[in-house]
Amino acid sequence: MGASEYPDYEALQVEVRDDGVVLATLDRPERLNSFDGPMRHSIRALVQRVKADDDARVLVFTGAGRGFCSGADLGAEDQRTWPSASHETRFAWTTELLEMPKPTIAAINGVAAGGGLGLALLCDIRICSTEARLLPIWLKRAVHPDDLITWTLPRQAGYSRALRWLYLAEDIPLEEAREAGLISSIVPPERVLDEALELASRLAAGPTAHFGLAKQAVLRGLNREPWDGALLETWGAEKVADLHDSIEGRAAFREKREPEFKGS
Repeated sequence: MGASEYPDYEALQVEVRDDGVVLATLDRPERLNSFDGPMRHSIRALVQRVKADDDARVLVFTGAGRGFCSGADLGAEDQRTWPSASHETRFAWTTELLEMPKPTIAAINGVAAGGGLGLALLCDIRICSTEARLLPIWLKRAVHPDDLITWTLPRQAGYSRALRWLYLAEDIPLEEAREAGLISSIVPPERVLDEALELASRLAAGPTAHFGLAKQAVLRGLNREPWDGALLETWGAEKVADLHDSIEGRAAFREKREPEFKGS
């Protein structure tokens, strides 16, 4: 599956870059990129496509205009929910993005409210503009938190802090978010996407198959005993032992040069 096979998506602009970075721009700027039916279905289709594309090495999300994503558009004409098969819950798509076996980055250029914050927290790394807003708005509207925020937020920021932020449903101060580990950096608005793409390019040049296995071990380790983690690491090490990038990494070390990884 190559770059030319990426279709056009509704409410979502997709650019496949030469280095294997896939840039997805939420594209409803007049509504602060809030979710309507077409955008929801486009996001899930893209996540599945990137996962299956051997040439796609990193996925970056950002928003068009002055917002990242302001959550659900309650006034949208098309109110379809997240696509689900009969055996799935409505938010089954969240685990697909969370467990994407490739690095994922959110370049948060503006407001990330409700489900928009949920989307950002499903990514591995978050880079914020100084003009970004992180707003867990659900309980202010008496809406149950969703988009897997009840799993991602306490694991990234801690139990008590997550509940305080959810209860108050107010803007999370960016400096506090960075101190908590919720975001990795805060940069000027004109730098947020460049910063994300520069990091994405560095990761795309790495051993991305190994990244996927390391990510799986870390995620599974969040809910397992240390012994289970040791078994996962053993399994992962055996699985990658004969991959091209493992052989190349060892050869580059012996030859005192930079490795040339292929992601396989």
